[in-house]
Amino acid sequence: MESQIKVLLTSFIISIVVSLIILPILKKLKVGQIEREYGPRSHLIKQGTPTMGGIILVITVIIMTAILYSSNRELLPLTVIIIGFGLVGFVDDFKKLVLRDTEGLKPAYKIIRTFSNFSNICIIFNKSWSRNIYINTRNKIND
Repeated sequence: MESQIKVLLTSFIISIVVSLIILPILKKLKVGQIEREYGPRSHLIKQGTPTMGGIILVITVIIMTAILYSSNRELLPLTVIIIGFGLVGFVDDFKKLVLRDTEGLKPAYKIIRTFSNFSNICIIFNKSWSRNIYINTRNKIND
């Protein structure tokens, strides 16, 4: 339990440091929310709100994986999967901000990419879990 609290606090501190670095860059690039013209008027208040905050989360996960679990190969697939989900959000925000497409990534593409990431999760963990179950049951039988 104590080590989990250390990991939690370390990741929190890293995310604060990363956000202190990333947010000024996003503000300098004028990366802000663009609202649809035909949406509710109450949403127009969100115009200009900084977006792409998921970058902070993904960078924090990558740093924590590199620092704390570099010897644990089982975390690499999780990190790759998180990056995959982060890419969906990045492409969506990129289309909105750089290409000035207020729609962003089409919902069907988001679902397809998310399902693709989920399928990768199933394949990766099916292989690793079945191998671990075999090793664990074999060790228990031999003990």
